Amino acid sequence: MESEDLFNLKAVSDPQISPDGSCIAYVETIMDRNTNQYQSRIKLATVSGQDGPRPLTSGSELNFAPRWSPDGRWIAFISTRSGSRQLWIMPGTGGEPQLLSRIRNITGAPVWSPDGRTLACIVRLSADNNEWDSEQELSPRERFSGDVLVIDQLRYKLDSVGFLVNKNWHLFTVQVIGPERGAVRQLTFGNYNFSSPAWSPTGQFIAVAGNRVAERPDLEWVNDIWVVPSVGGAPRPLTRSTGPADNPSWSPDGRFIAYTGHDRRSGYYTNQGIWIVPSEGGEPRELTAGFKYPVGDCAIKDFLGIEQPDVTPYWSLDGRSLYMHVSAMGAVHLWRFSVPDGRAIQLTYGTMVIYNLSFHPESRLIAMAVTSPTLPNDIWVGEINGETVRERRLTNVNRDWLGQIALARPTRFTFRSSGGPEEEGWVLYPTYSPAEKPPAVLQIHGGPTVMYGYVFFYEFQLLAANGFAVIFANPRGSMGYGQEFAEAIRGDWGNHDYSDLMAAVDAALSQGTLDPERLGVAGGSYGGYMTNWIVTQTNRFKAAVSMRGISNLYSFFGTSDGGFLHAEEYGGPPWELPKNYLKRSPISFVDKVKAPLLLIHSDRDFRVPIEQGEQFYTALKFLRRTVRMVRFLTETHELSREGKPWHRVIRYDHILHWFREHLNNK
Repeated sequence: MESEDLFNLKAVSDPQISPDGSCIAYVETIMDRNTNQYQSRIKLATVSGQDGPRPLTSGSELNFAPRWSPDGRWIAFISTRSGSRQLWIMPGTGGEPQLLSRIRNITGAPVWSPDGRTLACIVRLSADNNEWDSEQELSPRERFSGDVLVIDQLRYKLDSVGFLVNKNWHLFTVQVIGPERGAVRQLTFGNYNFSSPAWSPTGQFIAVAGNRVAERPDLEWVNDIWVVPSVGGAPRPLTRSTGPADNPSWSPDGRFIAYTGHDRRSGYYTNQGIWIVPSEGGEPRELTAGFKYPVGDCAIKDFLGIEQPDVTPYWSLDGRSLYMHVSAMGAVHLWRFSVPDGRAIQLTYGTMVIYNLSFHPESRLIAMAVTSPTLPNDIWVGEINGETVRERRLTNVNRDWLGQIALARPTRFTFRSSGGPEEEGWVLYPTYSPAEKPPAVLQIHGGPTVMYGYVFFYEFQLLAANGFAVIFANPRGSMGYGQEFAEAIRGDWGNHDYSDLMAAVDAALSQGTLDPERLGVAGGSYGGYMTNWIVTQTNRFKAAVSMRGISNLYSFFGTSDGGFLHAEEYGGPPWELPKNYLKRSPISFVDKVKAPLLLIHSDRDFRVPIEQGEQFYTALKFLRRTVRMVRFLTETHELSREGKPWHRVIRYDHILHWFREHLNNK
């Protein structure tokens, strides 16, 4: 396996079951080595599996977010084939797609009205409320002033999106059937953001998530659920949240709306749950109160398709159950939650992660996008039968590539640091048997509120294929192990998490199969922070790779797109409590670094800005330590997952070269 094998892989995502339950439309994404671009097409698989998947779209552009009309005659989707992201429709059996919209900046997936005559979508537009019209001619002043920003708001940038000055996300509808086909109507307005539209069963209303209630919406992680008349009118709030409320879903009788969110009782580290609120108004109820695990997919990955869909609770036909995937102990599985009493039942099992799904209530079929350590991804279908699910794989998109290479399988182990709970980790051993004990690289996940688990992780497999063992674990701060476990590092990075990671390395070495004198450490984002922190605290690692890592929590507060949102963790802003920030900042101990350090960072990273890498690099160079920076001039924080394909390959090559050079791998 080599870094350029990335171009041989296909990613599948966003499976959507047809209304009659016979077919699944999904997205297949590839990377073109000659154009350095992603290409995606919509494909169709039969649930019976008798006919192999076939493409519904073709070409070198992006085609994604397929959504069936209620009668199954049409599939609406988003495509770049016209030069920008627009709504298109095509027959559900295949045929020539038809352009439906001429709207700038469509985001998210389209949503059909119950009568199949209208689509709802979210559009990002400017404060003048006219930018959605892609045919409107701009004046010379408008054309040539786009690179001048006048900033008055606190939250003015967002990683992978760009600058948010006078930009907001709003709800629109587009007419599909009738003489006004293609007609556009804007339903929400103002300096607020809305997302995740969901039609009521009667089609009279659209529920959305939005931050209009918050006193300072740019300062808080607060959303509420709103109901908007589908023909236009004032939005009506259903919740008064203290945290995020997202992804509304109407009950079949229209009496209730389920949504995902939490009350921030543990701040950023609070488990996401399922809530229910009466659609006419009333007190929301947390259906998953007391449930140990977070709903949704928290498993971190580095190989995905484009435009991953939102997490949505799915109602049963009788309205007495809700279905959703749940993250627990490295796996992500389908669970059913009883609406009357909140009883939770796990329906799927095994060492795998379900990262997308859709539900067909009449047939009780579940379409799933699934990954596992040795399966990059495929589309599966499951039939719910009582408290079990009969699963079948419908695609085998990477069969040819998998037949040519050997993948490593993780070996699970448990460990415990002093005073800590029992935790779990894995070792991915090299795919060949070396004559000597192999070197090992400790990999640390980002977040920190995500988890490592049973996914295909390209970077890990590449290291294993090149003779390195990979140690990875879920220290305290990770999701999937309970609320207390997740919040144990709140405002205290580099303490319990550091102890846990060192204990994980000790446990892996205790097997006697790895070389303790040739250890490396690597991680991205929060994992980059921990890499920076570790090399200031110990000299046991002979090489390190810090990717988009935090080095100075004090300056991170003011330069990150969300650093200021974590002030509550440290008791206040850094100018009031500088010691709270600096005592956990790697830059404060940079003179202790001895390990050769490779820093990988991107100029357009708004999440962990480039200045974080620059500070650490400059200090180490000043100290005449062995350090190198690889700087990607046009990439964002998402380089490792969504960056330009060749940039991702080059990044892998630099990681491999650094560990080969400094861990003396032979």
